[in-house]
Order: sequence, then structure tokens, then C-alpha cells
Amino acid sequence: MRNMFTGMVDYATALQLILACVAPEREHHDVLPLSQLSGRIAAQDILAKEPRPVADISAMDGYAFSHAAMASASAGLPVVGQSVAGDMPAPIPSGAALAILTGSRIPSGADCVMAGERMQYDEHTGLVKPLQTLAAQGANIRKAGEEFTQGTVLVQRGQVLDWRHIALMASQGMTHGHVMKPINVAIIANGAELAPDAADSRTDSNTPMLAAMVASVGAESQTYQVYSDDAEELEKALSKAWNAADVIVTTGGISVGNTDNVLDALKNIGAETVFRGVKIRPGKPLSVMQRAGKLAFCLPGNPGASAICALAFLLPYLRAAMGKSNGMTLQPGVVDFDFNPVCDTTHFVPVRCLPSQNGWQISHVSSVGASDIRVFTQATALLRVDAEKPVVSGQVCWVLPLQSR
Repeated sequence: MRNMFTGMVDYATALQLILACVAPEREHHDVLPLSQLSGRIAAQDILAKEPRPVADISAMDGYAFSHAAMASASAGLPVVGQSVAGDMPAPIPSGAALAILTGSRIPSGADCVMAGERMQYDEHTGLVKPLQTLAAQGANIRKAGEEFTQGTVLVQRGQVLDWRHIALMASQGMTHGHVMKPINVAIIANGAELAPDAADSRTDSNTPMLAAMVASVGAESQTYQVYSDDAEELEKALSKAWNAADVIVTTGGISVGNTDNVLDALKNIGAETVFRGVKIRPGKPLSVMQRAGKLAFCLPGNPGASAICALAFLLPYLRAAMGKSNGMTLQPGVVDFDFNPVCDTTHFVPVRCLPSQNGWQISHVSSVGASDIRVFTQATALLRVDAEKPVVSGQVCWVLPLQSR
């Protein structure tokens, strides 16, 4: 058995050290068609090429006319034609009205639109007038640029794109967008117990779990398995992964046992320690190494602890490294339980958030410990309880939803 952990850092310090390693800006971008942009991250601000609407347009089907002319024409105004979306209508003659459809440009000489069902059209005289009250001047006209003007920032750099942003881009005639090239993450599981022919073979749940978590923030992953405790074999796999990926993630092999060789193997290929161990529960063995600007996140082998370390440290780093402007979104609510943290330790507590009369009610979800993965299907969020700050029933707290992107 090796020496126990010494010189561990607290949660806030660990997160600060990790985020300080984020490069100022990644150079390479992808240019993709709109159909492939959903879930990708904008590599630059997207500006409006033209105002929206580009001109004054009708907000409904009806009639366009001069408000003053209609107000003074008790019998109504003659209808001189119809305008549809796509037309460039001629100016309305003085004292006339124009039938108009939704989205059509407002012709010169008109400053009011009324819906067809609110107007009375006389087929014999060709005159149209309001059935009851005349609408106000400017009614039912969408003004040019009322949504946004040319040069407006429609999407900020770092925004995760979805159908809303794609609609905006399409409205501006854009067919492609510049997006961040995804970070490539190498995920390495190790241990003789993972070998299919081991006497007590264990299933590797961490690798697919971590790959899915990495994908949830828009990164890509490739996986490696080292089905032994051989330090030399592990070193070869780590060296290969380091050359192929932007970020390394290991799971298992970082505690104090004689077969925990990950940290030594990383040191042998030139990595230096950013920190060794964090004062959190679960996940204390978490360590981070660095070489040539790349980080290796060394996560515990217990699946529950591995998941929490990924949520609390790996995913925030990936979001920041990919320039995401919207990081972890916290959700407020009122807790209905007490929780006293162990001295000098930050806890990540699985909770369930349910709607109540006073907003969200946050309830504790029991767990069997660091190996528990079923708890994440029963919980909807994690509550961080900082050292020396116990949680008391009735207290307002902020939690991290487990499905947050």
C-alpha cells in the first residue's frame, strides 16, 4: 500500500486551477451547412445582414389605406387592387384602399391596416369601410427593423446552436455557419478486472458513461481499454492517447493500491501534477496532470464518483475550452432536509426536484456510496454542500440539473 493523500486542494481551488489551463482561443473552426449546426458552438458573433422586417409589412390579411382618408370617408374608400407577399406594390392613389395579405409590403400612401373580417366591402360600389371603430393610425403594420436592425448581434460567439438560432440565420439568407471544431477526448479505462477472461471479470460502465457525458457538451471521444495492471502496457496506451487527443480522461488506477499505476505512468511520459486529490465526497482521489498544454483528468474507478467528478470538473473545463458562453445552469429551490458536511469537505448530494406551491422542492435521494450509478436515474440534480456550510430544511439552495447542457 502506498502513502495516503497529502496536500489535497479544496473544490474551489481545484476548479480554479483547471479553468486557468484553458487556452485563450482555439484556432480551428468548421464551416457547416445550417442542417448540421444544431448542437454545435458558434465560433464567432453572427450579425444581421439586413433589418427584419426589411420593410414595413402587413401583420394580417385585410385592407391598407390612409388613416386620414378613411376617417373622412363616411361611405368608405374604393379598393384599387390587391397586394401579396413578394409584390412591390405601387403607391396607393389618394383616397383609395388596397386589399393586402399577411407579409405584403405596405404601399406608399398607406399608414393603417385593418383585418378583412373587421371591414365591410360593398360589391356594388367597390367601397370598403370599418364595420365599427376605425383602427388607430399605424395599426397592424410591422415596422421595418422592429425585430432587429442591420448589424445587430443575433448570436454570440460561444452559443450552443439549436433550431432557434438556425431560424435566425436562415432569415438572413445564410446557408452555412462557422462553429468550433469539437474537442477530442481520449477515455482510458484500465484494470485487470476488466479483461473478459478474468477470474472475476467486471463490466466497464465508466467508458460508455463518460463518452456520453462528453458528447452531451458537444465534444467527441475515443475510448481505450487496458485490460491489465501492467504499468508498461498502461504507459503505452496513455502515450498513444496523448498524441491523438486534446484531453485525456482516465478512470480507475489512481488510489493508493500497488496496482494503481495511472499517475506514475503519466509522469513517465512527461506529465506534471496540477493537483493530487480534492477535498470532495465522493471523488477524493481525483487528480489532474498536464503536459504541453494538454490536461489529463484522472477520475476514480467507482462509477458514481467518476460521474460526479466529470460533472463538477471535466465538463466545465470542456465547456470553457470550446468557448461556450452558457455554462452550467443552476436551478433554485427549497430543500426539505438537513445535511451536515464532513469537516473540510465539499459534498455533492443527489437530489430530486419536484414542483410545489412555492416553486421547486428539493428532496434528498439516498445513495449507497461512490459506486452507485442507479442513483443518477432517480435523482434529477446535484446539490453542492460546501464545507462548514450545512444545509437546513427550508433553506433556498441552487442545484445543478443532471440533464443540463
